[in-house]
Amino acid sequence: MSLTVENLTKKYGNKTVLNNITATFKEGKCYLLLGENGSGKSTLARCLSGDEPYHEGSIYFHENAAPSDKPIILQYQTFDSYPYLKVKEVIKLFRKLVTKPFDTDELEEILDISSFANTLMKNTSGGQRKAVSILVAFLLHKPYILLDEPFADLDLHKKQRLAAFLQQQVQQNNQCLVIISHEIAGLEEIFDYIYILKNGTFIEQGSNTELLQKYPHNVFPGLSGVYFEVTGKTLKEMTG
Repeated sequence: MSLTVENLTKKYGNKTVLNNITATFKEGKCYLLLGENGSGKSTLARCLSGDEPYHEGSIYFHENAAPSDKPIILQYQTFDSYPYLKVKEVIKLFRKLVTKPFDTDELEEILDISSFANTLMKNTSGGQRKAVSILVAFLLHKPYILLDEPFADLDLHKKQRLAAFLQQQVQQNNQCLVIISHEIAGLEEIFDYIYILKNGTFIEQGSNTELLQKYPHNVFPGLSGVYFEVTGKTLKEMTG
């Protein structure tokens, strides 16, 4: 299965936030969306998931218009729902909503869910809510998962373990992951293809190897250097 986006345009009033976007996302691959705040990354993810309407263009699965029950889920940066339920109760609730929920034992251990499982959602930290949102995204057991800054608020060890887990899901379970992240140092090997956005359009794209070969003389190592060569900005400036 593949997900194809053709000539996608999205506007907020008179402002165009996605301008004629075309891309293909295939199962068994991990994609990285890079771009500064306001470049259109999160809007594109919301359009792909069906959470945001778009004005022009098409989104297709299997060369057919995407069905209403899409095989895709978006993990938001924050999870603010069910403030008066405990974390373990929220997880239990979502597990009951799925006929064949994903086995989240390994992911729960990586994200250290047990350490705050009895905490009310309204009392959890930003990092803890992020962990719950990641867990729920996988729990729903969709072939396409969109992750919005999944490595933020995690320590280095957790980032590395989560990256290894994500790579395993792509390689062993043939899932397609589309990841929005500026925290990629040491994690670059999990990405099969990179899209760089600016002002709602792709200004560069290619595999990790292709981009490193195209931009061989970088000030910074790896994709950080590629991003700087393309945009003139560092990844730290993306969120500024």
